[in-house]
Amino acid sequence: MAFAKYAERMELPLTSGLAYAVRITHAEREQFERQQGWSIKRMYSSKKFSPGSGDVATMEISEEYAPVIFAQDAFKNVISFDMLSGIDDRENILRATESGKGVLTAPFKLLNNRIGVILTYTLYRYDLPATAGTQERRAKLLSAIWVAYLV
Repeated sequence: MAFAKYAERMELPLTSGLAYAVRITHAEREQFERQQGWSIKRMYSSKKFSPGSGDVATMEISEEYAPVIFAQDAFKNVISFDMLSGIDDRENILRATESGKGVLTAPFKLLNNRIGVILTYTLYRYDLPATAGTQERRAKLLSAIWVAYLV
């Protein structure tokens, strides 16, 4: 809950909200879902599924997941969604991991019907060297943060 308290105290001008997802492996999934009290869900993407395609499906077997475990009120509806299962979100995590920097999406309509962009920033284990390459960053990836900014 330390992250939740920290995020609530942050003043983020022009932001619509903040979400945090943690990386877990398939071997950790069952215990993780028991601890959270919910099942990991697949994130729908406009590139993969048609809009309004209906019910949320429980996540199928994957090697790893990045379920949202905390979101500010504006994003409460994304808790339990696997951000690695959405094509756009997965691409942003991979781009951020490859570059070692935060990445922005192109402007699009946010959940609150305003135009915005999303900054994806990846978080790593404390022992990641500053000179780490893509493979080492990938191996030490812990989680990701998404911040929606109004344009």
